[in-house]
Amino acid sequence: MEKIKPLNRMNWRQKVLLSILGSFIIIISFMFYITYHYFVEKVEAGNERIVLLNFEQAEKDLENILKNAELCLNKYVISDLVWEFGYEYPNSNIDESRLKMKISESFHSEMLVNREISALGILKGDGVGIVSSALGKNRTGDTEISGEILNVLQKVKENYPYTTWVPSWELDINDTSPFKIMSQTPSLVGIKAVGVNINLEEESFIFVAINEIDIQSTYRAVAFNDSRAILVDKKGQIISDVDKSMLGKEYYTSTDTQNIEYPLDFYGWKLCDMIPKEEYLKDANEIRDFGIIVIIPAIVATVTVAVIWSRKYTQPIELLMKNMHHIKNQEFNIDKPKKLGWEELDRLNEELYSTAQSIKAYIERLKQVEDEKRREELMALQYQMNPHFLLNSLNSIRWMAMMTNNTIVADTLVRLGKIITPVLRNPSLTWKVKNEVEFLENYAAMMQLRYGHDMEYKMSCKKELYELEFPRFILQPLIENCFVHGSSQEEIRTIEVVIECNDYMDVKVINSGIFLNEEELSQIRNKIKSPLKTLDHIGLANVSKRLGLLYGDKGSMSVETDPKLGLIVHIRFNQYVEMTNKERV
Repeated sequence: MEKIKPLNRMNWRQKVLLSILGSFIIIISFMFYITYHYFVEKVEAGNERIVLLNFEQAEKDLENILKNAELCLNKYVISDLVWEFGYEYPNSNIDESRLKMKISESFHSEMLVNREISALGILKGDGVGIVSSALGKNRTGDTEISGEILNVLQKVKENYPYTTWVPSWELDINDTSPFKIMSQTPSLVGIKAVGVNINLEEESFIFVAINEIDIQSTYRAVAFNDSRAILVDKKGQIISDVDKSMLGKEYYTSTDTQNIEYPLDFYGWKLCDMIPKEEYLKDANEIRDFGIIVIIPAIVATVTVAVIWSRKYTQPIELLMKNMHHIKNQEFNIDKPKKLGWEELDRLNEELYSTAQSIKAYIERLKQVEDEKRREELMALQYQMNPHFLLNSLNSIRWMAMMTNNTIVADTLVRLGKIITPVLRNPSLTWKVKNEVEFLENYAAMMQLRYGHDMEYKMSCKKELYELEFPRFILQPLIENCFVHGSSQEEIRTIEVVIECNDYMDVKVINSGIFLNEEELSQIRNKIKSPLKTLDHIGLANVSKRLGLLYGDKGSMSVETDPKLGLIVHIRFNQYVEMTNKERV
């Protein structure tokens, strides 16, 4: 047996191991990635849910503080003291001092009731003003109205009758102004115009300040995990922050923090919480590190299992590929496989071995058939010589009989020659109806010489059917049976052959000398159908078998008996069916 190159086991197993290991790493990495990010999203979603709930409460608290401060402003807008100071200024210094003292006392009383207010003040358009703080400080004097404070007062005038809130550092008040105490500590300042005069110089404005610490108190509970909560106005400016250095700066987001924003329903402000990712990702990072620690032993275990598994997997496949290569090269003497690994692969090797043995046996049978066919061809060539010798011998005997005036023998030899000639010279399976009719007439004449003339032979066939195809010698065994089993020296009996054709070829052979009962008919039918060879009724069985081989289920033969006509053999076949291995004349 030709040797084939062994398969590269290392390369094969490396591919299997790498595919398993790669698939495992990809799957684990993907699952780890999904799990990690799912956990992070859950943490961030939890943070956002908590922060938004706290911001919702912070919004309510901040809104209450601002509303209380605005109520205070509205109260002083209609206060008689404010109107007297702003529009009916006293003429004497005593009255002026007394009025300022009353206003300051009123401011202090209001701040005692409303603890979130850190300062209250009134400023006239000409710069005269009064300011009182929650710490008990009172300031009066003139303020230069220009620059930023002028811009702010103009916006307040335009926003009338609503309150305008600005951070204290935007007022940019000079050090000599009594309103400087409002900007000494970060605060939100609410300003409202009394709204009597069109000209700003003749108008009066009420100021209220809220300490930025009190603003922080509304949202400070939101800050956790070192997060940073702030209040941002509609310009994006930070107006409240624990880190005072960030006040007045522009708010921006960072990728290092989770930024949660909550828009407020007033002034276009929003609350923002910036949670450092480093803090809330500690748990996620611990899970990540733990996953890496677990994955490394898992990979080692996977490699170990893969090595063991690949041995059980690759060895049967290697044997299978080796045997397939042998079969491809028409080498069927392969060894019977042993149990190497997986049951399914071992069974596949066994099936391949069985298939190879079957192919081997089939080839041996084909060789035997070829040998037999060769012998038959040689015999056929030899038999082609025998008919010439036999026919020449018959002609010699016939010539000698005529020389001795023995005409009966001479005629008999002529008929015998007519019978033997088609048998020996025509190897085809079918011929024309006329050939069958002529052969049967010669054969019946010979049988009449043998059994006497107590059997009459009749043929009924239209000449229109003479050119149709007909199986050779199909009726000879039936005619022979009629002479052998139906002749009698006591009476003349008849053999009638009827050949008809419509869609099917119908042939009846009627023997008036044979009458059978049902039991005898049943025995004959069973022997005809039996695959076993018997000496009885071999002629009928031969005819039935030939019909089956030539015409399949389109050919049939039946045996019946008639009380008046005798035994009837009915043959029926479709002469237009293509016949396997059939040679036409």
